[in-house]
Amino acid sequence: MKIIRWLNDHLEEYVLSGLLVVIAGVMMLQVIMRYVFNNSLSWAEEASRYAFIWSALISIGYSIKERNILRVDTLIEALPRPLRNLMTNLGNLTVVAFFGYLSISAVPAVQRVMRSSQTSPALKVHMGWIYLAAILGFFLATFRAVQRLRADFKDSSGKAEL
Repeated sequence: MKIIRWLNDHLEEYVLSGLLVVIAGVMMLQVIMRYVFNNSLSWAEEASRYAFIWSALISIGYSIKERNILRVDTLIEALPRPLRNLMTNLGNLTVVAFFGYLSISAVPAVQRVMRSSQTSPALKVHMGWIYLAAILGFFLATFRAVQRLRADFKDSSGKAEL
């Protein structure tokens, strides 16, 4: 149970930190190789791009978890509390539906890539591993949006009883 709680609290932070280290390390190595040794790496740009893709998709769930997802709440804050709670829950439900749809829609696309023999040009990594970031990122976003919906619904129902 401790492991699940730790993963719930810190999974995205550690994955995103690791991906940032990979991007920075590979780019620093590329700069050193190019300007000090006058010889660039053929795979550095591709590795950084794929790490960036993974970090962009994983960060969606983290943004939802930390309440940093982009939204305009000026109108919502002006509403009375019961209506504000309703609008917040409807917004959360919309986010759940949107990322749930993307999660489901990403599966056939990734399956097609997995069945192909396409590999990346420089790294020779099967492209299915790169596209897998879409499924994982959208699923994680859906999971975090469900958690947010549950927490906000619990908060709004608890405040309404007071």
